Amino acid sequence: MYEAVARTDSHPTAEWVFERVRRSMPRVSLGTVYRNLQLLVAAGRLKTWTRGRTTRYDADVEPHDHFVCRSCGLLLDIGRASGTISSERRLRSRGYWIETRVLDFIGLCRNCRSRLKDGR
Repeated sequence: MYEAVARTDSHPTAEWVFERVRRSMPRVSLGTVYRNLQLLVAAGRLKTWTRGRTTRYDADVEPHDHFVCRSCGLLLDIGRASGTISSERRLRSRGYWIETRVLDFIGLCRNCRSRLKDGR
Protein backbone atom coordinates (compact mmCIF):
# COMPACT_ATOMS: atom_id res chain seq x y z
CA MET A 1 0.00 0.00 0.00
CA TYR A 2 2.85 2.34 0.86
CA GLU A 3 4.42 1.80 -2.56
CA ALA A 4 1.17 2.71 -4.32
CA VAL A 5 1.13 6.08 -2.53
CA ALA A 6 4.88 6.67 -2.78
CA ARG A 7 4.94 6.07 -6.55
CA THR A 8 2.60 8.97 -7.30
CA ASP A 9 2.58 12.64 -6.49
CA SER A 10 -1.19 12.87 -6.95
CA HIS A 11 -2.07 12.52 -3.24
CA PRO A 12 -4.38 9.55 -3.85
CA THR A 13 -7.55 8.62 -2.02
CA ALA A 14 -7.97 5.21 -0.38
CA GLU A 15 -10.21 4.19 -3.28
CA TRP A 16 -7.44 5.04 -5.77
CA VAL A 17 -4.94 3.02 -3.72
CA PHE A 18 -7.44 0.14 -3.58
CA GLU A 19 -7.75 0.09 -7.40
CA ARG A 20 -3.95 0.04 -7.79
CA VAL A 21 -3.29 -2.59 -5.11
CA ARG A 22 -6.10 -4.80 -6.40
CA ARG A 23 -4.20 -5.27 -9.67
CA SER A 24 -1.55 -7.32 -7.87
CA MET A 25 -3.73 -8.53 -4.96
CA PRO A 26 -7.19 -9.20 -6.45
CA ARG A 27 -8.66 -10.45 -3.17
CA VAL A 28 -7.75 -7.37 -1.10
CA SER A 29 -10.71 -5.50 0.37
CA LEU A 30 -11.26 -1.77 0.58
CA GLY A 31 -11.44 -2.15 4.37
CA THR A 32 -7.98 -3.72 4.42
CA VAL A 33 -6.64 -0.83 2.36
CA TYR A 34 -8.19 1.71 4.76
CA ARG A 35 -6.76 -0.10 7.81
CA ASN A 36 -3.28 -0.37 6.31
CA LEU A 37 -3.25 3.27 5.25
CA GLN A 38 -4.19 4.29 8.80
CA LEU A 39 -1.42 2.09 10.21
CA LEU A 40 1.06 3.76 7.84
CA VAL A 41 -0.14 7.18 8.98
CA ALA A 42 0.17 6.17 12.65
CA ALA A 43 3.71 4.90 11.97
CA GLY A 44 4.64 8.24 10.40
CA ARG A 45 5.23 6.83 6.92
CA LEU A 46 2.27 8.64 5.34
CA LYS A 47 0.45 11.90 6.00
CA THR A 48 -3.17 12.68 5.35
CA TRP A 49 -4.69 15.75 3.77
CA THR A 50 -8.40 16.10 4.50
CA ARG A 51 -10.85 18.67 3.24
CA GLY A 52 -14.56 18.13 3.64
CA ARG A 53 -15.30 14.45 3.22
CA THR A 54 -12.19 13.73 1.15
CA THR A 55 -9.00 12.27 2.64
CA ARG A 56 -5.92 11.95 0.48
CA TYR A 57 -2.60 10.34 1.34
CA ASP A 58 0.93 11.66 0.91
CA ALA A 59 4.22 9.78 1.21
CA ASP A 60 6.13 13.07 1.53
CA VAL A 61 6.11 13.41 5.31
CA GLU A 62 8.48 16.40 5.37
CA PRO A 63 6.82 19.76 6.10
CA HIS A 64 5.44 21.31 2.94
CA ASP A 65 2.52 23.41 1.75
CA HIS A 66 -0.02 22.78 -1.01
CA PHE A 67 -1.73 24.35 -3.98
CA VAL A 68 -5.31 23.17 -4.51
CA CYS A 69 -7.21 23.72 -7.75
CA ARG A 70 -10.80 24.48 -6.85
CA SER A 71 -11.97 23.29 -10.25
CA CYS A 72 -10.26 19.96 -10.98
CA GLY A 73 -9.00 19.08 -7.48
CA LEU A 74 -5.29 19.03 -8.36
CA LEU A 75 -3.28 18.89 -5.14
CA LEU A 76 0.29 20.02 -5.66
CA ASP A 77 3.16 20.00 -3.15
CA ILE A 78 4.85 23.34 -2.60
CA GLY A 79 8.24 23.34 -0.93
CA ARG A 80 8.58 25.61 2.08
CA ALA A 81 10.96 28.51 2.08
CA SER A 82 13.38 28.50 4.98
CA GLY A 83 12.44 30.52 8.01
CA THR A 84 9.06 31.53 9.36
CA ILE A 85 6.34 33.46 7.58
CA SER A 86 5.09 36.79 8.91
CA SER A 87 1.89 35.31 10.38
CA GLU A 88 3.95 32.85 12.43
CA ARG A 89 6.20 35.63 13.71
CA ARG A 90 3.18 37.74 14.74
CA LEU A 91 1.58 34.83 16.59
CA ARG A 92 4.81 33.92 18.37
CA SER A 93 5.38 37.52 19.40
CA ARG A 94 1.95 37.41 21.06
CA GLY A 95 2.88 34.31 23.05
CA TYR A 96 1.32 31.59 20.91
CA TRP A 97 3.11 28.23 20.59
CA ILE A 98 3.01 26.91 17.02
CA GLU A 99 3.42 23.16 16.62
CA THR A 100 2.95 22.92 12.87
CA ARG A 101 1.71 24.88 9.91
CA VAL A 102 -0.86 23.87 7.30
CA LEU A 103 -0.92 26.25 4.39
CA ASP A 104 -3.03 25.69 1.29
CA PHE A 105 -3.08 28.03 -1.67
CA ILE A 106 -6.46 27.68 -3.37
CA GLY A 107 -7.14 28.78 -6.92
CA LEU A 108 -7.11 27.51 -10.47
CA CYS A 109 -4.35 25.42 -12.05
CA ARG A 110 -2.95 26.36 -15.45
CA ASN A 111 -5.13 23.85 -17.30
CA CYS A 112 -8.37 25.03 -15.68
CA ARG A 113 -7.46 28.68 -16.25
CA SER A 114 -6.75 27.92 -19.89
CA ARG A 115 -10.11 26.15 -20.29
CA LEU A 116 -11.91 29.15 -18.75
CA LYS A 117 -10.16 31.58 -21.09
CA ASP A 118 -10.98 29.41 -24.10
CA GLY A 119 -14.61 29.00 -23.01
CA ARG A 120 -14.38 25.21 -22.82
